[in-house]
Amino acid sequence: MPLKLLFFSLGVIAFGYSPHLISLSWLWLLAPLALAAIYWPRFRLPVMFSAGLAWGLVSGHNLIEQQLAENLVGRDLVVTGQINGLPERDVHRLRFDFRVQAITGASGELLPLDQFPRKLQLSWYLPRTYGVQDSARLTHSELPQLAIGDYWQLTVRLKRPRGFVNPAGFDYHAWLLRQGVGATGYVLATSDNRALHSTNTSFHWDDWINQRRHNLQQWVVQHSDSPERGILVALLIGDSGLVEKAQWQRMQQTGTSHLIAISGLHVGFLALFGFYAGLLLGKCVQLLWHRCPAQMIAWLSAIGCASFYAALAGFNIPTVRTLIMLSLFYAACLARCNLRISDIFCWALALVVLLDPLAAFDMGFWLSFGAVALLLMYFSGRLVTKRTIEPWAGFTFKELLIGFIRSQWVMFIGLMLPLSLLVSTVSLVAPVGNAIAIPLITFFVVPLLLIGAAVGDVWLGLSNSLLAMAAGAMEWLAVFLDGLLAFAGSWASPVVAFSPGLLLLLALSVVVMLLPRGLLPKYLGVIGIAVAASLSFLIKPPAADDLTVTVLDVGQGTAIVVQVGSRTLVYDTGPQYSRSFDAGSAIVVPYLYAQGIRTIDYLVVSHWDADHAGGLKGLLEKVESRQLLGGEPERVVSAPTQLQSCHDHLPWRWESVEFRFLPVPTSARTSANNHSCVLLISYGAEHIVLPGDIETSVEHQLLYEDQVPDKLALLAAAHHGSRTSSGVLWVQRTQPRYVVYSAGYRNQHGHPHPQVQARYRTAGSQAINTADTGAAVFRWRDGSLQAVELQRERAGRYWYDH
Repeated sequence: MPLKLLFFSLGVIAFGYSPHLISLSWLWLLAPLALAAIYWPRFRLPVMFSAGLAWGLVSGHNLIEQQLAENLVGRDLVVTGQINGLPERDVHRLRFDFRVQAITGASGELLPLDQFPRKLQLSWYLPRTYGVQDSARLTHSELPQLAIGDYWQLTVRLKRPRGFVNPAGFDYHAWLLRQGVGATGYVLATSDNRALHSTNTSFHWDDWINQRRHNLQQWVVQHSDSPERGILVALLIGDSGLVEKAQWQRMQQTGTSHLIAISGLHVGFLALFGFYAGLLLGKCVQLLWHRCPAQMIAWLSAIGCASFYAALAGFNIPTVRTLIMLSLFYAACLARCNLRISDIFCWALALVVLLDPLAAFDMGFWLSFGAVALLLMYFSGRLVTKRTIEPWAGFTFKELLIGFIRSQWVMFIGLMLPLSLLVSTVSLVAPVGNAIAIPLITFFVVPLLLIGAAVGDVWLGLSNSLLAMAAGAMEWLAVFLDGLLAFAGSWASPVVAFSPGLLLLLALSVVVMLLPRGLLPKYLGVIGIAVAASLSFLIKPPAADDLTVTVLDVGQGTAIVVQVGSRTLVYDTGPQYSRSFDAGSAIVVPYLYAQGIRTIDYLVVSHWDADHAGGLKGLLEKVESRQLLGGEPERVVSAPTQLQSCHDHLPWRWESVEFRFLPVPTSARTSANNHSCVLLISYGAEHIVLPGDIETSVEHQLLYEDQVPDKLALLAAAHHGSRTSSGVLWVQRTQPRYVVYSAGYRNQHGHPHPQVQARYRTAGSQAINTADTGAAVFRWRDGSLQAVELQRERAGRYWYDH
């Protein structure tokens, strides 16, 4: 059975990576396979794999059908329903989930609810005050206070779920589908938006859980002024929205980020607490009812405590995996039957992908199941010398300590490759950091938080004291981890990008090191890792492209990466979308890490508009730039690196590629857009121009001074295709073979403008819009353009087509 469940799970996971969603009529092929499996057992594994593919196909159709109909995209709609989940608030925006109960058009016509998404993700923006400092006006424009379960009538404008698509990074579209979100949008500023007093008394269990989570969140926020209170909230309810970026970075670099949100380890600890609490209760019950099995009460109590804590975490994948494994174990105990740990593991894997067919797009899925698989492989089936026959007795403190150290070593070695593939970096100080953080958080901080939250209503003084003790422990841990990073320096969390051959050698070496003693000598694994590490430094990588230009998909903004051999230039850093999300750290950095780049040679910020410079701080927090250039250095208040003007910078050359900033006339009265750095890249007879947001006046000046070559190979459309740029003379002169519009999907500015698109189309240019194609990668080699890779085509997913 475990092997069949494993094949079923692999089938579900494999279909999640399918580029197309085929018709459900293909399911009829399962019938002859199932009949063949009845008579020929050898077909059972292929049938289980096919069943997994079938479940992925059915789930895929269900996920696509829940999305907003195309004819409702961009229309003004009036929706009535409930606030669902914890709202996220920052200075300018309130974001929340909305459970729809009724929908009407702007003219009042009632729309069928069965053809409309039941769950929306909405943003309510603070109206712009355009610099007015009138406090009365600002107060009047404050965002409303939304509570979980409240009924509202809202006028909204919606679009289908959409995410950025880049060669590396987070798939937001898949995440929205997994959350059941059928449309995203924003609330329009109208007088019709109002709270309703509904007589509907229907109970929603998820609202009840979310209200408990909100109460616990406010308990921590209101009764603690610790700088680590965001982490305390994450440990208590799994909500990481209050964790600062610097705190995330610290724990990622020390390999302890898996402990920030509720992990399976915490659920297991609470199940253990529930077991002994239930056992004590069972003993008390036995005083009155002698035939009552105390262990049965203990098992049920353990499952109940684990389920409640997993619900507080929002049922994320590590907690669901732990909850399923614990439930199966205790169910086997209740049924008095033997169940191998491998059976429990495979059942948990199959149930997780059954409930969430796109679970493989969550990093926690791979790390959680990977960690458990490693521990099972290393510790299961090994003989242990004990002094008693009791299951959890007979071990000395020294033996327990050695076992804990071994588990940390196994996790470090075994998860090194998955982490290098998922995030292109690995923490070399993780064993030391986890050796302190795991016992401190699991056996001290989390119990204090849980007990403090439980007694808060009856003993506020004790509750606050326990919260203060937990906060103090986390502050001490932060000091320890900062010291660990300072001691390790740049070696604490190196960026790694292995070639396929070295990756295979490392994988085989890791397997050899984790095999039971006696099968193969351990030193072979150590030698293999040492050889792979040495080869990664000594052997030169295969011949790369002479020039690579990658226009990243950052929405309504610009971020372009130029690579020449081992040299890298980044042109603009994209926008900042919220306090916790910016294109620099969330999109540009993962792409650089995937290329094995942690230091860039040039970072150019064309000008200081938010859609070009919003990600600067986030980018520089994670990568180093040898030189920082900008078009408006006088507007920079502070920067981690000294900013120089690009307009005075001299041309330079990397191998066969020349770089030059074109002279742009600037003055105090010139608009910010016309201060943009205009970069000309020349590779033989091939020319690329990155113009920032210059307008037609600067374009004419550059044409008049004959600064721009004719017939460009690639041109990034100025100002994202705005009609204030890309004038007729500019388009006729440059006649780019490819023109790229770096614009947001259905952006409010209407970029690229139809007139601009028509001009480039008349000039014979092939247009690429990152909103439609995802990131665009242009590769030059042997003096000519060799390939153009569009990420939505290259790494297709079936939801990209819908």
